[in-house]
Amino acid sequence: MKPYQGIAKRLVLFIAPIVAAPALSQAPAMAATLAFSEAAFQFDNFSHSAYSLGTTTNANTLALVTGPASSTIATAAAMAYFVPESAGNISLSAASGQGSNYVGLAQSMAQVVGNFLVGPGESFGFNFNASLALGSAVDNPKEMASAAGRTAFFLFGSTDGEPASLLDYFSVLGQVTTPGNNFLDWQSSDNINYTSDTSLNYTDTESLALAAFEGWYQRSFDSQIQLTLVEYKQNEAHVKAPEPSFRLAFPLLLFFICVSWKSRRKAAILGQLDITKIEKNSSL
Repeated sequence: MKPYQGIAKRLVLFIAPIVAAPALSQAPAMAATLAFSEAAFQFDNFSHSAYSLGTTTNANTLALVTGPASSTIATAAAMAYFVPESAGNISLSAASGQGSNYVGLAQSMAQVVGNFLVGPGESFGFNFNASLALGSAVDNPKEMASAAGRTAFFLFGSTDGEPASLLDYFSVLGQVTTPGNNFLDWQSSDNINYTSDTSLNYTDTESLALAAFEGWYQRSFDSQIQLTLVEYKQNEAHVKAPEPSFRLAFPLLLFFICVSWKSRRKAAILGQLDITKIEKNSSL
């Protein structure tokens, strides 16, 4: 079975109730505009046990109807876990709407953080699985549906009390907008090994992006080092009628959400790292 087939099955369980809810409250002839964004990540087979760990989740929704014979629904959910030998999380945002004037917006995020101590001459490693699924569809050219998401992990290292620096990373980013821009991109540092199964398909009325990755990481260190593994994901789904007059609205909104969440992450999660110095020295 292809990796993204497993993603699709999981999406059915999440998305079906969300899409069905507004449809049941309206006439059968009225189709729904919808958008969904889901990301999942799992680590296992850690070579070392984390001496400290943490998880964070957040979800927000907005549903606004300003016209007659209109309805919208927005749903967001996230969960995360970190146990000695494995860690992971999943985040989902979905929105749907019908009618002449409405806005539905869902945002979610999830994060795991683990700190590891690796001795001289030891190798640190783990396996991972990552997935991102995005979809959007409209039934009226005056409507807009858009979904965006990102899942990524970063490994920081610190020796002899020096400020932490970025050692390795893996990131997947995508967006689908109907009608509008569609893209799916991923990148990683040289020490990340993985296989991938991806697809991006779209028409004038619907878009779908699926990405699944299976990989592993291993790196040896000459001296004792403290490692901090940070994995996070962000998902957003947006539906609106009438369609906005300019297409930059959604990308800009996603950007400001990223900046806002990034500030909270610095303050609440990574107190042991000087993130300001890391980001100044990093090209990410």
